[in-house]
Amino acid sequence: MLTQRATVFLVAVLALWRLYLSAGLQLHPDEAYYWWWSRHLDTGYFDHPPMVAYFIWISTFFSSSELWVRLSGTVVLLLMSGLMWRLAMQLFQSERVAAGSVILFNSSPLIQLGMVVITPDVPLLLFCALSICLFWQTLHSQRTWLWYALGGAFGMALLSKYTAILLIPCFLLYLLLTEDRRWLKTVYPYLAALVALVCFLPVVVWNSRNAWVSFLFQLKNCVGGEGFALSKVAEYFAGQMLVTGPLVWLLGMYAAMVGVCRKDKATLLLVCTAAPVILFFGVTSFIKVAYPNWPALAYFSLSILVSQHCLGGDSKMPKTPKVRRVLWSAAVVSTLALSLIATVHARFSFLPLGRYAPQWAAADATNAFYGWRELGAELKSKFPNGFAITPSHQLSAEIIYYTGASVLAQPAKTARPSQFNLLHLPYDPWGKGWLHVWTDADGADFGPSSLAPGHHKHFDVYREGRVVRSYFID
Repeated sequence: MLTQRATVFLVAVLALWRLYLSAGLQLHPDEAYYWWWSRHLDTGYFDHPPMVAYFIWISTFFSSSELWVRLSGTVVLLLMSGLMWRLAMQLFQSERVAAGSVILFNSSPLIQLGMVVITPDVPLLLFCALSICLFWQTLHSQRTWLWYALGGAFGMALLSKYTAILLIPCFLLYLLLTEDRRWLKTVYPYLAALVALVCFLPVVVWNSRNAWVSFLFQLKNCVGGEGFALSKVAEYFAGQMLVTGPLVWLLGMYAAMVGVCRKDKATLLLVCTAAPVILFFGVTSFIKVAYPNWPALAYFSLSILVSQHCLGGDSKMPKTPKVRRVLWSAAVVSTLALSLIATVHARFSFLPLGRYAPQWAAADATNAFYGWRELGAELKSKFPNGFAITPSHQLSAEIIYYTGASVLAQPAKTARPSQFNLLHLPYDPWGKGWLHVWTDADGADFGPSSLAPGHHKHFDVYREGRVVRSYFID
C-alpha cells in the first residue's frame, strides 16, 4: 500500500475533493479580505506581508470565482507533497517512509480544510518546506550556490508571514547540535541571510512609511498580554491535537523526544524544525491563546518524523515493531476521518448539531462559509451603486466581493483597524447616499451617526432550515 503509485492516487483524490470544496463554499470572511488585498496590490499590508495577495492575484487573472481565489492552496499542497517525498527519500532512503509522510500530511484536518481556505499560511507552508529541503541539501552537498537559493526561499517565506522568522532559531539549533556547525565559520550562511533580507526589504520600507503598523500589530497579536492562565495553554495544545489528529500529535511529541536522544542527523533536522515552533507558541499561550494554525509550519517536518518513527528502520532495528505500524495506520485512519467529517459537514451540513444543542449549531465554525452571497444579492438588487459602512473589515470585503464592487463598503471608524484605514480611497462616501450594514453578531452602535430604531431592513439567511446569520440594513 505504501508505494509511490498508491500515494499519487490518494493525493490526487484528496486534491479533487478540495477543488470541489473550493468551488462550492462561499468565501470565508478572512478570504474575502485577502481577495480585496489582491485588488489593491502593495508591498505590505496592515495585517501580514503581501505574498497571499500576489498568489490570489495570479490565480484570479481570468476569473474571480471562489474556485480561482482558492486555487493556489491545492497547487501548493501538490508541490509540498513532492518536496516532502524528495526530502524523506534523501533523509531515510525509504519509499515506505516517504509514502507514509505524504499520506499523513495530506490527511490532516489542518491541511484538508486549511488548504481550501486561502490565507497567508498557504504561501508560508510552501516556502518554509522549500527552505527546509534546501537547508538539508545545502549542508550535504558541495554546491555552495545553494546557500543563495536557501536565502531566496527563506525571503519568500518572510514575505508570506512573519512567523517564518522562527526558522532561523530552528536552523541555528540544528547547526549547533551537529558537526555542521562548521558552516557557521564560513561566509555562506550570512550571505544567505543577506539575500533573505533583500527579499524582505520591501516590507520593511512599507512599514517605515506606515508607522510600523504591521510589525506592531502582529507583535501585539502574538505575545500581547491577556493575563497569565494555564487554561490558555491547555486550549492551545487541545487545538493542536484537533487540527493534526490526537494520535498523530502524541506520536509526534514522542518521536521528537526519542529523536533528541539519537545522534541521527536526519531525525535531528526534523525535530529541530518542528518542536521549537510548537513549543514557542506553547510558551506564549501562557499569556495569549495561540490559534491552531499558528505553528502550521512545524507539521511538514513532524509528518516525516512520525512516519519515520512508525514505519522506518535503522541498523539496530531494520524492521520497526508491528505495534508502531499499527499506530501509524490508526493515526492516518483517525486523522482522515476527522478531515472528512469537517469537510463534508462544511459542504453538506450533515451533522445535526442544532438537534442536540442549539448553541453548538450557532458556534459551528463552518457557518462562516454561508450567507455572504445572499447579502450581496440583496444589496446589489435593492441598493445598486450604494456605499456601505460596516462594523468590520471582513464584512466590508464580503460585500465588495459578492456585489462585484457595485456596492462599495468600508469599516466604521470604530471598527478594528485594518488595511482599509491605510487605503486612500478615490471617492467620498459622505457625499452620496450610504448604508449601515451589520449582523446579529455585531453591535449597531457604530459609524458617523446614530441609527433610527425601526428604520432598518432585516432579513435572515438559513442553512438547512436554521438561521445562521441575520442582516440589518439601515
